[in-house]
Amino acid sequence: MFITFEGIEGSGKSTQIKLLGENLTQRGHKVKIVREPGGTELGEKIRNIFLSSSEEKIDPFSEVMLLYASRKNLDVNVIRPNLQANNIVIADRYSDATIAYQSYGKGLDAQVIKDIHNFSSISTPNLTFFIDINENLSKQRISGREIDRMEKESLEFFSRVRTGYLEISRNNNRVHIIDGEKSIDQISIDILKIVEGAINASMG
Repeated sequence: MFITFEGIEGSGKSTQIKLLGENLTQRGHKVKIVREPGGTELGEKIRNIFLSSSEEKIDPFSEVMLLYASRKNLDVNVIRPNLQANNIVIADRYSDATIAYQSYGKGLDAQVIKDIHNFSSISTPNLTFFIDINENLSKQRISGREIDRMEKESLEFFSRVRTGYLEISRNNNRVHIIDGEKSIDQISIDILKIVEGAINASMG
């Protein structure tokens, strides 16, 4: 099973991924956790390039090409081999993030991204969790940490990204919207219930 987590900065994705991984491991599943961009030697180098601050203007099309170079490499080297071994793969961001950030957030034609995605022939998630918080809470939560290039974007940008995620969620049955303002424990319980249901359904 391939599970992805999405959300704007400060939504709590990393915490919930860690908790889900631990819960599934305790239940006897083999779990592989990856992040995007990154997850491979090449991917981590691309991540450093992608998130580093720059005085140059970085076009959203250039961002998409970097992301898909990392994504394809991750799929070939990590995601597919683990899925073939019947392991559960959990990804911190995946292709939905590119639509939300580079299309809704930065204005790149969504069809361009979809064409690149289709040509890439990468794995499709079975489940996606969009942990939803508003842009003001996002900025509040990340205010006390060192922020990267993407996290420096404006409130208006993150509002557009959130709108993108909500649209993606409405148009895809695999996406579950999770209220990111609930307690960490309650969010974890909600997510685990959905995942266990999906696992049981796949075994039935």
